[in-house]
Amino acid sequence: MVAFVADESKPRTRTAPTKKGQLTRARIMDAGRDVLSERGYFGATVAEIAEKSSLSLGAIYRYFENKDVLFLEILEELVEELYTAVSGSWTKGEEFESLRESSRRYLATYYSNRHLIAGLIEMSAAVPECAELWWNLKQKTFRRKERYLQRNLPSSPLKPEYAAVALATMVEQLAYHWYVESEKHGVQAPSLEEATETVSLIWYRSIYANTGTEAINAPAD
Repeated sequence: MVAFVADESKPRTRTAPTKKGQLTRARIMDAGRDVLSERGYFGATVAEIAEKSSLSLGAIYRYFENKDVLFLEILEELVEELYTAVSGSWTKGEEFESLRESSRRYLATYYSNRHLIAGLIEMSAAVPECAELWWNLKQKTFRRKERYLQRNLPSSPLKPEYAAVALATMVEQLAYHWYVESEKHGVQAPSLEEATETVSLIWYRSIYANTGTEAINAPAD
């Protein structure tokens, strides 16, 4: 027995109240991630997901109305994973190290999910709900960065709301270029350490330059 999520404004997904149902649902989610990563949004089919999970088509449709519903749920998990990757405490006096660790976690998470992200970006061009989820993730990230700038650099000449968008977007676009586009075109991407150092230095020097804050732990040129 499965229960429908009561939201008539969206395609229907179904929860699984039993342990067996939860395990089956998890198998479908895992298979969906694999197929979307391997085939992209437009190439992925429910039949392939059924084959990958060793389940029947009927079993897939018992939990997910169509592939869009399944992929949207996968995207929700990924959005949370990416947002959590940049969470963490910032230690006063160790701003650069804190920034470097946050950047490393984000880039590592992006890299490990790069094929899935590419498929979901394809999907966002065709499915408004997918585009909306990406938008919401960006806005949530921008607000977090803006609050940090307001709290720690009140005298900065940069407007926090603009600086937050500019810097966060830079990191996202660099990750996409390095890990999705470069791989597609056979171009060598920087190592995780090189990417982390590049992003962290740009962030740090953009924020702290000419603010009167001593860059006590940023590496010298």
